[in-house]
Amino acid sequence: RREIWKRLEPFYNDIMSSDDENIIIVSHGDTLSIFNAMWLGLKPDDLNNCDLFGFAGGVSHFIEDDNGKRIIKRLSDMSYIR
Repeated sequence: RREIWKRLEPFYNDIMSSDDENIIIVSHGDTLSIFNAMWLGLKPDDLNNCDLFGFAGGVSHFIEDDNGKRIIKRLSDMSYIR
């Protein structure tokens, strides 16, 4: 996972420095679990103690409020299929 973390980090930094209000990311599960950890401010080794994975086709909704607090509103939501 550390290898994926290192490859994902520049992309993550680009997203975090973007002025765009809405950004859509489509990726594979393991990469998204690492992105989720980055979003929460975790470190690579923290993923040895937890998983933040999702389902194929799952939709997540992340926001950062005006105070910089990062919030996961939905993680891998599949309700649109029902």
